[in-house]
Amino acid sequence: MSGDAADYVNNFRRLYDPRVARISPHVTLAVAPELDVCDWMPAHPRIREALSRIPPFTIRVAELGTFMDDLVLWLRPTAPHDELLTMRKTILETFPDVAFDRANDFVPHISIGFFTGRQALLQAMDAVRPELVPFSFRVAYISYLQADEGDIWQCVDTVELGALNAGAPAPTPERPDAFRRTVLKEEP
Repeated sequence: MSGDAADYVNNFRRLYDPRVARISPHVTLAVAPELDVCDWMPAHPRIREALSRIPPFTIRVAELGTFMDDLVLWLRPTAPHDELLTMRKTILETFPDVAFDRANDFVPHISIGFFTGRQALLQAMDAVRPELVPFSFRVAYISYLQADEGDIWQCVDTVELGALNAGAPAPTPERPDAFRRTVLKEEP
């Protein structure tokens, strides 16, 4: 996520996410702390082949959600999100021996806040809800992120979507009044 969409999400994150400076805003597809770059890179060609069948697409975000067990506040892409689920399935199937967090109850999401208590999470949710303006952004790739020793998350690799669909016209993303542009990645 980049541009105006990232700026908008970071407005919330600066209030509720102590890690805002350590990781860029993103849609979480899969989390596996044990998955290392030395595992990812040999699998890159298989992932690239699978994701080449998915053309770039637009995500619309208009809802809040919570993981009450982890005290996380997040933004939810509106349904349907078949492409996100297909991309997640690709990642999980590529690494069958890796234990992924929330393997059976996955929800595509953009984390905007982490809390130490339930009351603080609920107060943040009440504050964000009236301020949330639906927005859209374009997804043209996935990124593999890994934390370094200082817990700064770095993009180690990216995989482009839709290599088999090169040259096909892309769908036009929605342009909410709140943004001049909302693009995950500029296409040439």
